[in-house]
Amino acid sequence: MSGYIKEIRETLKLGTPMIIGQLTTMAMALTDTVMVGRGVGTDALAAMAFALNFMNMPLIGLYGLALATGVDVARAYGGGRSGDLPKILQHGLVICFFASVLVVGVMCVAFWNLYRVDFLGQPPRLIPLAKPYVLYYGAAFVFQLLAGNCRAYCESQSRPWLPMVVVMGSILLNALLDWMLIYGTLGLPKMGLRGAGLATLISAMAQLFILIAVIIRNGRLHLTLNRLLHLELERAFIRRHLALGLPAALQIGLEISSMSIVALIVGKLGAVTLAAHHVTLQVAGLAFMVPLGLSFAVSIRVGQAAGAGNGELVRRVCNSSLVFAMAIACASSFLLLSFRHLIPQIFTKDIAVVGMVSSFLVVAALFQLFDDVQCTAMGALRGLRDVKLPTWIMVLNHWIISMPLAWLLCITLGMGGIGAWIAMAIALALSATFLTLRLVRVYSAVRLKTE
Repeated sequence: MSGYIKEIRETLKLGTPMIIGQLTTMAMALTDTVMVGRGVGTDALAAMAFALNFMNMPLIGLYGLALATGVDVARAYGGGRSGDLPKILQHGLVICFFASVLVVGVMCVAFWNLYRVDFLGQPPRLIPLAKPYVLYYGAAFVFQLLAGNCRAYCESQSRPWLPMVVVMGSILLNALLDWMLIYGTLGLPKMGLRGAGLATLISAMAQLFILIAVIIRNGRLHLTLNRLLHLELERAFIRRHLALGLPAALQIGLEISSMSIVALIVGKLGAVTLAAHHVTLQVAGLAFMVPLGLSFAVSIRVGQAAGAGNGELVRRVCNSSLVFAMAIACASSFLLLSFRHLIPQIFTKDIAVVGMVSSFLVVAALFQLFDDVQCTAMGALRGLRDVKLPTWIMVLNHWIISMPLAWLLCITLGMGGIGAWIAMAIALALSATFLTLRLVRVYSAVRLKTE
């Protein structure tokens, strides 16, 4: 037991700044939403929400490419191969740049042609409002993804506080620019929703360039400006990065897109049910930031141990992390159940929505137990570079089971919005079970090879 406590302490030491980083990143989206909603109007807020939902379905998945950079750096760092570290970062930046530019370009073209599919059911007046924001957000995402590689480069060398400070600074800059550009303060023109997009772009650019400067100035991070600019691409590095990054991107994309489609199913039940679903999802998402940040730390620690050939440490980190994830999930579930009648009142005064959210949170509490475990197991598997079978597990649970089951429970059987949450909880329970079993098998093989 003392060994587990020690490993949990080490994981928390690495993961705490990552958790703070995830929470502060959510604060950026919340700031944009509040300032646009209060300063511009309902149409602008609806246009921004639609643009983000449309763009993020494929874009968020690309963060899997940045996760691959982190895992490769962790394994090289753990194995004492410091000479490979700059090369891994270079290849990650190049791959992420071309991938993000390609996907952003395709999504912008698609957005400009939404009239061909009747605007996906959205009011046509929203599209002209959203178009400038889409361009700014798309450009900002390219810089955000590149910055994600730089954050992973620092974190995977057990220096997570450096990127966390930079991220917090960029969020404060974004809030200041929102105030200046959305409202037109300090003599600047009032740009409204376009100002929110421009603020996001400027703060994303600042985050990337400051991170690069911080890494270069820190001699312990094995990077100089000359080494960064002296680009020599190697097929072995590209193949290794894509072998991990593409399945990781697919895993994230599958989960995000399935939840978006489930939201569309819930939307057929009316505005009250959709609002309650959205509020419940925001609450569950906020609670999820803790295990998500810890899963990044688990990936790094497992990757470092595997890179060093220490199978026994891999086993201890995996087991202790799963135990700790269950403890966090129990605490989150207890809080959700205890305050399920008070939490929805923070978001709305609508009695119907409050009552529905309270019932949804009962299922969401169960949802947390499975979500935290599957997230931790997935992080450990990425650290072991085991991604192919977990990707198929995600396809099975989120697309073949979750979405049809959500339709069956919500629409066919008439259970309403709570049916969607039951369907997602069942899919996550299966994911947690299968991924944990897979993790035990994989880390046992690593342990046997090194004993």
